[in-house]
Amino acid sequence: MASRSPSPEATWDALFGEFYLRAYAGAQPPDAAQVQALAAARLAACPDGGDVLDVGCGFGRHAVPLAEAGYRIVGVDRSQTFLDEARRRAGAARWPQLVQADYRQLPFAGASFDAALNLFTSLGYLGDDEDTRVLGEIARVLRPGGRLVVETMHRDLLVRRFQEQDWSLVGQGRLLLEQRTFDAASGVAQTTQTLIETDGRRDSRSWSVRVYTATELAAMLTRAGFADVRCLGGLDGEAFATDTRLVMVGRRPA
Repeated sequence: MASRSPSPEATWDALFGEFYLRAYAGAQPPDAAQVQALAAARLAACPDGGDVLDVGCGFGRHAVPLAEAGYRIVGVDRSQTFLDEARRRAGAARWPQLVQADYRQLPFAGASFDAALNLFTSLGYLGDDEDTRVLGEIARVLRPGGRLVVETMHRDLLVRRFQEQDWSLVGQGRLLLEQRTFDAASGVAQTTQTLIETDGRRDSRSWSVRVYTATELAAMLTRAGFADVRCLGGLDGEAFATDTRLVMVGRRPA
């Protein structure tokens, strides 16, 4: 793959559906997602029972446990397939509320939420300018003093752990083959994932995503209107390093 920019929207719409659910829906134990979700809410300084925006919420990995913990959480995602799975996981509970929308145009009034979460590498799909637009939309719907928590892969960690190819078992006997390249000049990673079913059938998807440095993402948050931007190595507040994930916390000014 020679692309040096993120994939177009049609690529993401094709990826974020049944294919992604087969690859990732069972990849993380529910208790691990719960720990992450509650840690993110604490890091955002969200009051107990507060209004939380999970954007993009995917199939409810974090929104469902936050609702169970008593938060009034709204999950937003572009994929109706993901939202249907999130609703299935939530059952008949009132929360989370689930909304289909592009996160560049959030369908909420300004100052609607106490906190916002963007977890599990949910930026980088659109490129620098449009991803900054996403962050600006999140700032708009936060109440003054509200915080955004972003948890993502970052360039230093990608380079440190880079492998051109690996295999993993993703549940129900499926194998996942990942083949990767990385363009250092543009900061764009290219990936082809191939799911191999137990009967030998194969299904592949390819895409390109922008992988930001901590410095780049901090600057984007500042341009989007956030203040007091902090860079951490995890949702528990550990120090950031080249071998940790990247967690950014920004506050909407009062």
